[in-house]
Amino acid sequence: MGIITTDMIDATTAAVSEFWDQGMAQKVDFKAKLYNEKPTDLLQENFQGIGAIGQMSDWKGTVDYQQFNLGFNKGFVQAKKSTGLQFDERVFRYREYSQLEEKTGLLLDSVYNTQQAYGAATFENAFTAAYVGPDNVSLCNTSHPNSPSDAAVQSNVGALDLTMPNLLTTFKKMSQLKDDKDNLLFLQPNMLITGIEYWDVAKKICGPDANGKEPGTADNDPNLMQKELTYFYHPFITGKKWFLVDSQRMKRRLKWFNGRIPTPEHQNDFDTEAIKYKIVGEWVAGWTSWEWVYGNIA
Repeated sequence: MGIITTDMIDATTAAVSEFWDQGMAQKVDFKAKLYNEKPTDLLQENFQGIGAIGQMSDWKGTVDYQQFNLGFNKGFVQAKKSTGLQFDERVFRYREYSQLEEKTGLLLDSVYNTQQAYGAATFENAFTAAYVGPDNVSLCNTSHPNSPSDAAVQSNVGALDLTMPNLLTTFKKMSQLKDDKDNLLFLQPNMLITGIEYWDVAKKICGPDANGKEPGTADNDPNLMQKELTYFYHPFITGKKWFLVDSQRMKRRLKWFNGRIPTPEHQNDFDTEAIKYKIVGEWVAGWTSWEWVYGNIA
């Protein structure tokens, strides 16, 4: 049949792209449900935090222009990652699509798992001292300073097991968090996030029976969280960690920037006749402030 031709490569490359697109479409994109995801053409995205501006003032003949304190700076520097495979040219020449599909699936799983684990790291490392945010402490911490000019601190961390009473305790604590002008933030905790460790408990708390009762209690008590809380399960969160979240603020504060979307690229090696497929991606994620979450690790 002779040497592999451009038409053969084009045909099999189209097949690889189709396998890739179909496979990704069938995956659950957990990061997209948590982060404010945007493209970028910058190696580093920078954010200057600002403090609260307070509530509106009574009209006194002119607009009352508010003053605010500068917050913490946050830089998002792109991370570059790669993976790849090599195929013997006969895979293409004989159009062995089943082998292409299987190996493309391996690449797809590698990219998918890498990105989802990267997205989960914000929660997985939320209590880790070395994994810090703009205020130089971990996401869930006892010592969040109000601003660079105000050393007073607040806490958004606990060590409670996930139970309905402990959830209510955390709910109340979160509702009392304040801005840098000592006003209540008026947070609306409406999402519970866990990994597999608390999956069953979280489902019971957020998934009452048809009568709106709390499963598992002696008298089948009314479920106070039935209309207040949704459950988000993330398989890459490990251990006894759980997070109460204001989902609207989370979407504003959790940032994900795509510098280069991972997609298959190929090249033919002249000497070995191998066809190389590479996947290269660049992205960065993180948070610009912490007040949207209250975490517990038991």
